[in-house]
Amino acid sequence: MDLERYIQYHEKKQHGRPGFSYNTYLCTIPQDFERVDLHWHSEMEIIYVKKGNGSVTVGAETYDVMPGCIIPVLPSELHAIDGRKGVRMEYENIIFNLSILDSRDEDDWCHKNVIEALNRGTFHFPRPIRPGTSFHEKASAALDAADRACMAPSDGYQLEIKACLFRFFLSLYQNRSGMIPGKKIHEETLKAVLSFVRDHYSEKIEVEDAARVSGYSAAHFMRLFKQETGRSFGRYLLEYRLRSASYLLKETNDPVSVIAERCGFENLSYFIRQFHRFYGASPGRYRNHTSDG
Repeated sequence: MDLERYIQYHEKKQHGRPGFSYNTYLCTIPQDFERVDLHWHSEMEIIYVKKGNGSVTVGAETYDVMPGCIIPVLPSELHAIDGRKGVRMEYENIIFNLSILDSRDEDDWCHKNVIEALNRGTFHFPRPIRPGTSFHEKASAALDAADRACMAPSDGYQLEIKACLFRFFLSLYQNRSGMIPGKKIHEETLKAVLSFVRDHYSEKIEVEDAARVSGYSAAHFMRLFKQETGRSFGRYLLEYRLRSASYLLKETNDPVSVIAERCGFENLSYFIRQFHRFYGASPGRYRNHTSDG
């Protein structure tokens, strides 16, 4: 798993096989991580809450979620996942590329009315899909069947997964809406800043650097970032670097001092102190614990 997927999913168990772009990640907040920061990707994602409660942000909207809630996230939509203080939330991330369902026939009805509409973000439906409705009954039945197929894959199980996804999309289509959801006017600006952090987190970054990427003054950028993400830019950058360090501690044998430098920390003592505050253990102990587990 690469760094970006590690930071986003921290999966404990992954289903899926090479050559078939469909994976499920079983996640827990706060045991696996405190939250999933605002991000986006080209695949479609379905967040399926199993236990506990929290909130999911998609675009301009933040939704309170409870067990059974299903939140489809379209390709390239900004989204984040948060838990509740003192509450354990378990959920499943279902990640797949819409291309596994697409047809090469330009006149294909599903291609024009479903797949392309999802890719363009013009296919609208209520979110989240809440338990107790016929919509949820059909959507959850399709996802549960796909999970069963993944847990005990038989020869040709990929066909069963595709059939389940088509049933899921049928439930979306039958509950589609002509309403256009609110869109953050600063979404592309945020994407540019988040990409900047991803590409340059190992370097020295000042608020002014991110502000230049956003096209706003430093003061306006700081207000905007806090408003849209719920945290300061400095805090976001620190946590991204710490998560990157945790990945390198697990995946490499590099010395702690080298990892600190690679993750943008100029002072080793500061890195160790912040890492301990965030993860509850020193980098060395964290590495030993994860390697033993």
